[in-house]
Amino acid sequence: MGLLDDLKKQAEAVKAQQAASGITAETLRLVDERMKLAFTYLNDLLNQLRILKPQNPLTYVLPGIGELKNLDFGESFVDYRKKKINDKEHFDTLRLFIRWQGTHPLVVVRDMPGTIEQVRTALWQCRARFEEEESRTKYGTVDSVRFKIEETILCEIAVKADYEHRRLLIKANNLLRTGPDHFEVPADEVSETVLEELAHMLLGKNSGFRRYRSTGAAG
Repeated sequence: MGLLDDLKKQAEAVKAQQAASGITAETLRLVDERMKLAFTYLNDLLNQLRILKPQNPLTYVLPGIGELKNLDFGESFVDYRKKKINDKEHFDTLRLFIRWQGTHPLVVVRDMPGTIEQVRTALWQCRARFEEEESRTKYGTVDSVRFKIEETILCEIAVKADYEHRRLLIKANNLLRTGPDHFEVPADEVSETVLEELAHMLLGKNSGFRRYRSTGAAG
């Protein structure tokens, strides 16, 4: 068997693997390119925000605790990971965070075991930074807990390349509100215009990106 025959055999094996997985070469190229576009856009966006340090107009509600609002841009980070598909590196995930912060901590006091635990759970779920100070009775039991909550919210976004279904899956926390949200964006629709809509949402502004909101997990 000659070199060309050997290469043809290898090419047929790759095609068979792609067909078995339901992923065509064109889909691999498209999703990979759109993930690269998303990373380039978001990286450039954060570079500008680090200079401008805008204020977020959203009010973040901590259920049963209080509100955080008028938060300023604090710090941010974005990176990506790749994985091998058919012996080639392709974008797998993008991860981004923005920390919005203020200067006045929120202080709340709870004196019942149930409400104390509710506050802890709510703060853990939104990844808030806080300190606890216990007040005890003369018998050594907890009388009340004073929570000192930093005026800061961490907005996190994970973008997953779904090559099989030709789309980008986005899992966000503290983006539209306090808590999680999920989005599904067809790769064919990913463009600078759509990424600009995501940027508006990151900045707490009205955005058409909400149309991609879903109820599924982004993985």
